[in-house]
Amino acid sequence: MRLSSRVGAVVAGALVTLGVLAGPAFAHVTVEATPGSPGATDATLKIMAAGESGTGGTSKLDVVADPAIPADQVTLTSGPTGWTLAPGTDGGFTLAGPALAKGVDAQIALKVKQLPNVPQVTFKVVQTYSDGQIVRWIELPGPDGKEPDNPAPVVKLTAGAASAVSPTPAGDADADAAKSGSLAHTGATDRPLAAAAGLLLLAGGWAVALGARTRRRRFGLRA
Repeated sequence: MRLSSRVGAVVAGALVTLGVLAGPAFAHVTVEATPGSPGATDATLKIMAAGESGTGGTSKLDVVADPAIPADQVTLTSGPTGWTLAPGTDGGFTLAGPALAKGVDAQIALKVKQLPNVPQVTFKVVQTYSDGQIVRWIELPGPDGKEPDNPAPVVKLTAGAASAVSPTPAGDADADAAKSGSLAHTGATDRPLAAAAGLLLLAGGWAVALGARTRRRRFGLRA
C-alpha cells in the first residue's frame, strides 16, 4: 500500500473516532412522582432536563401536565440557584432563572397539593437554552408504538406505589454510559474530554504517517 493511502486511512480512522466520541448524545427529560399513586396529596415531583446544547445552558422549562396541574397547586422546593416558579400557558407552570452552565442538567423538585386521580400523567416540557435554542419534549408515541424523537415524559400512577418515574428513552446515550461506562456513550459534560481524546488520536495518526514518510525518504525508498 502506498504511503499516501496509509496516511488517508489513518486520518480517516481518527476522524471517525473523533466523530463517535464527540457526537451529540441523546437528550431527555424525566419526571418522578412520590408517592406514585393516583390522587396522592402533598406529592413530590422531581424534574430532570438534560443539558445537551453545545453552546448554551438551560434557562427555562415550560411544563404543561395532562391532566392539568395548575401553578397554584405547585410549590418549588429545590432547584438551580435563582430559579423561580410562575404560572405558564395552557394551565401549566414555568420554571426559569439564570442559565445553567453548558452541559449541566436542570434538577428541580416541586411539591404538588394533589396529583390527578388518573392512571397516568403526561408532562409536555419546552426547554429553552441561553443560546436561544428551544427543544420541545411534547411528542407522544404513534399508533405503531414507535418512540418519537422528543418524547414527552409519561408517569404511570399505581394505587399504593411509593413512587413512579417516566421511562428513559430507548437508546439514550447518557443512560447507556451509566450502565456500560463506554467512552462511545457520553453526556454533554463528558464531550470535551471525548473530543480531546479524538484530537489526540488524530495527531498521533499524522505523526505515525509522517514519520514513516521521513524514514522512507532517508533510505531512498519510494513514498
